[in-house]
Order: sequence, then structure tokens, then C-alpha cells
Amino acid sequence: MAISSSAAPPGGGGLRQAVQGWNRFWFTPADPTVLGFIRLCAGFIIFYVYFAYSFDLEAFFGPKAWLDNQAMAEIRTQAPFIGPSMNWDESRILQPETPEENSYITRWGANPRQTLDLGHHLWSIWYHVSNPFWMWVIHGVVLTSMFCFAIGLATRVAGVLTLAAILSYVNRAPTALFGMDTIINLVVLYLVIGPSGAALSVDRLIARYWATREAKRKHLPAPSFPAPLPSVSANVALRLLQVHFCVIYLVAGLSKLQGASWWNGTAVWGTLANYEFSPIRYAVYATALRWLAQHRWAWELVTTAFTLGTLALEISFPFLVWRPSMRGAMLVSSIALHTAIAVFMGLVCFSLMMAVMVSSFLPPTAIRRILSAIGFGERSPAPRVALQAVF
Repeated sequence: MAISSSAAPPGGGGLRQAVQGWNRFWFTPADPTVLGFIRLCAGFIIFYVYFAYSFDLEAFFGPKAWLDNQAMAEIRTQAPFIGPSMNWDESRILQPETPEENSYITRWGANPRQTLDLGHHLWSIWYHVSNPFWMWVIHGVVLTSMFCFAIGLATRVAGVLTLAAILSYVNRAPTALFGMDTIINLVVLYLVIGPSGAALSVDRLIARYWATREAKRKHLPAPSFPAPLPSVSANVALRLLQVHFCVIYLVAGLSKLQGASWWNGTAVWGTLANYEFSPIRYAVYATALRWLAQHRWAWELVTTAFTLGTLALEISFPFLVWRPSMRGAMLVSSIALHTAIAVFMGLVCFSLMMAVMVSSFLPPTAIRRILSAIGFGERSPAPRVALQAVF
């Protein structure tokens, strides 16, 4: 709920301005077109990611999966949940007093008397469904929900089902959980909070169809169908996406400062020359790396510039992106960073999801211009208040 500016203490000019600024930032109605664009892009990426599970569905989620039902049951019921230490001796483990405690320490590396709780309280449909036929039925329903969410058909319902399905898949196969899954979770959560189906959706086309049909039935002129109306919930969802993206960058950048390779400028080389990530199997790429390694000045220039540039971008982005004069440079730099991650590390879906998330900083006018260029623009421009709301 917005804080009324009249509730600010009389005479407190600074506090009143802070409250008004808070209200403007979070509760100014915004055009939902940006949310619709994010839903459209993220929705098809998510559909692709979870469709890929179809090729190894039982290997991921079946009773004899890589992390089988027995191991998962032990994690859910026995794995230690350890809270922060209340003293300086964090590594001390109490001596076992019973054979059961000794067995638990051997299995989990912690004394059960030193844990806050035992087990991880998670839920997944795959904890309860193991019959191959019904697994495929549920997987089909999930993919259908994700496709409906992507195109914006029954968006609210499909969004909730998609979010529940994502959590269900992640909780059953935590060994397959990576950064991409986390970003997908966040984006879908905020799209469900906001009216992501209010623009660029089948729901909107259906509403336009029924409005036109009703007008014809009553022999009235065809109704104009203006751009989606601005809403507070659209702005709240956009702000959550923007702020969370800034937090991700800031934490990523500051955590890198704990690594010596980021200080001495060699961190990026560890990625460029990594056989697991980089496209070093291609002769052209391997030749380029070999040339760099044979020319010290070029090697120092490339690795240091890329390493320090990554640090500078991630740490400065949360502060500079809010300045209109710097926003374009920050967005282009972010897209460039994730393009490089996709090319040199092979994390294509993760990079696409990060690019989709950073697009929350784009103004609705930019989205409309892109859509108009490909023939999907709205019939009338968005109200001016919506164009001012995003920033």
C-alpha cells in the first residue's frame, strides 16, 4: 500500500520528500507493455528449457533418477539444517552420545543436537508421482501451462501453474539447479504479481474480439481499443524486477572481490581457456587463444580489460542505471556481458533470461517502437503518465 504524503510529519521537509519519492518510485501507474514483452520472451525460453526435460524425464524425476527417491527422501527428512554459530568455535562438533548420533555424524557431518531442524521442507509433484504414464501426463500439462503463459492465454492461471511447476521440478532435482533456474523463478514470480497478460497477449486479443462482437450485435460503431491502461501493479512488478537485477549485479560484483584472480586480472582467462565452458574445440578459437598466450602485451590487455571491465560493470550498474544519461550505456554493456557469457561459456539460456530481466529498464516507447517495426504495434500510443512511470 502506498504511503500517503499527507502522513509525513509536518515540518519534516526531507522526510516528506523521501516519502513522496518512495511513492513515485513504487506506486506511479505504469504501462504494462514492458511486462507483456518480458512475459512473451521469458515464456518461450522457459517452455524450451522445460521441454528439454522431455528427453530424460525419468532420469531427472523418476524413482530411479540420478538423485533417486530414496536419496531424496533422506534429504527431505534427515539432512541437517544448521543455524549460525552462537560462539567463536564454529567448527566444534559435539561428541556423539548414542550410536544413532554417531551414525548421523558419519552420514551428514553434523551432530543432530546442534541442528535447528532435520530435513528440508520442500514439495514437488514428483515426490508422489512415479508411474511413467502419469509422469508424462503431468509433464504435458506443465508444458501446456507454460505455453499458455508465454502467449498470454489465461495468463494469471497459467502463470501460477507455471511458477508451481518450476518449483516442483527444482525441488525434485536440486542437482540440476543452476543460476538459470533461479532467474527463471524470479522472473515468473514478478510476472505473476504484475498484470503481464494486459499487453501483447491472447487475453487482450480475446477481449478485443468480444468488444467488437458486442458492438456489432448492438449495431454500434466498432470500438477503439487503446493501449493498455497504466496500473500500479505493473509498476510494482517492474520495480521488483529492476531492483532485484541490481541486487544480483551488486552481490556478484562484490563477491568477486574475494577472489585473487579478479584482483590480478586473470579471472576471465580462466574462463576463456576452460575446456568445459569455452568453444576451444573450434580451431579458430584455439588459434586465437594460442596467439594471445604467445604475445604478452595482448594477453595482459585482453584479460585485464575484460576482468576489470566485468567488475566495474557489475558494481557500478546498480548506481548508474538510474541516471537517464547513463542508462543506455549500462543496458548495452549488460547485454554485451551476457552475450559474451553465452558465447564463451555456453550459458545461452541463462544469458537470454538475464537479457530479458534487464529489459525491464526499457521504456514502453522503446518496446512499442520495436514491435511496430515488426508489425505488432498497438493502434494508439500509451498515455503520457505511463511513459513517465518506469523511471
